[in-house]
Amino acid sequence: MLTESIIDSEWGNREPIQALKDYGVGIDTHSKFIAVCVLVKEGYNVIKYERDFPTSWKALKEARNWVVDVIRTKSVPTVLNIEPLHYSIESTGTYHLPVLKAFGGTPSVVNPLLASPSRRKTDKLDAKLLAYQNMTGLWPESFVISDKIQELRIIMRQRQFHQQMATSIANRINNYILRFGHTLGSIDSVTSIKSRALIEDMCDGHFIPSDYICPDGFPDEVKSVIKSMYADYDTHKEKAHEYTKQALKLAKAINWEIGKGRTISGKKLFAHFLTIPGIGEITTLIWLSQIVTPTRFKTAKQVAAYCGCDPSLKVSAGKVTAQTRRKGNQEIHYALVKCASALIQKHNEPLGQWGYGIYRRNLKGGWKKACSAVARRLAVAMFYVHKLGVDFSY
Repeated sequence: MLTESIIDSEWGNREPIQALKDYGVGIDTHSKFIAVCVLVKEGYNVIKYERDFPTSWKALKEARNWVVDVIRTKSVPTVLNIEPLHYSIESTGTYHLPVLKAFGGTPSVVNPLLASPSRRKTDKLDAKLLAYQNMTGLWPESFVISDKIQELRIIMRQRQFHQQMATSIANRINNYILRFGHTLGSIDSVTSIKSRALIEDMCDGHFIPSDYICPDGFPDEVKSVIKSMYADYDTHKEKAHEYTKQALKLAKAINWEIGKGRTISGKKLFAHFLTIPGIGEITTLIWLSQIVTPTRFKTAKQVAAYCGCDPSLKVSAGKVTAQTRRKGNQEIHYALVKCASALIQKHNEPLGQWGYGIYRRNLKGGWKKACSAVARRLAVAMFYVHKLGVDFSY
């Protein structure tokens, strides 16, 4: 067991970093097979066992049983507490997810760039390095979401896809009409009621005089293209709306875990989140689907870093050489920055006024700095509202 840090006057600060575990398991994943390496103690030696398995569900369960058998029968002294099984595995798109479901336990999901920085790269070497890292406790335990949260994420991903497709189609419509001298998109969106009505009238052969419409209209073939694009736009917007309703229904039906081992109904938690300035239902859905529970994080600073809102300093020789910002979770970061931007534009409440002050004081890059600062405060606010299960207050 690790002990607390001790300051020794002669030897300096003595602080245990990590405890050596009784065994280590490393898994290198691919689409067709997985390479598994198990390291066990045999007296003062560490013995390696390796084996490849196909990625069928039956084979993945056999792989888990083989790992447990190796640890139980080959360890000297015998390992008494194998469960929950701990192991390190590379995060490879979605190929590692069936392995997590079959193995269960407490995995450490590792970025491949961090897990295998060696020059030589083979499946066995990767699995061996992961097993060694698992045995030494290098990587922390990863948070594994439930099937219900996975369902919510898929629905949100589908909503995002259709929303992006609708935006892409709208941009293409504006691109096409500009080619023929129509600049309606400069004053309003081409999907607004007024602009869309004017464009569709031109596609039907009706010319309506306007300062932003060229008298030449559209060629016949282009008219049919634009009309079909508007139909596709409506389809994607309708799909996005349907997925939004499904996600809201699912999220409000879940009992969400909050601080101190308590749970709260999704309906009540939504009501608490909506008291935060600038936060709406979509941002709340994104937050819940990605954060899931505030108990994953020890401090608000960790949450801000996860959301890509916390600056990191590069220090060399005791001096700050650079300041960078981690990307973090892109979906949450984009949603929070969008909310922050709306608050600063209105600046009719304290948080928006504070951000507007930052924008006015920094002539160069002031808007970006203000949005980042307000987004960070929104992330901290959502964390405490989520953790405490209460309404927002300044």
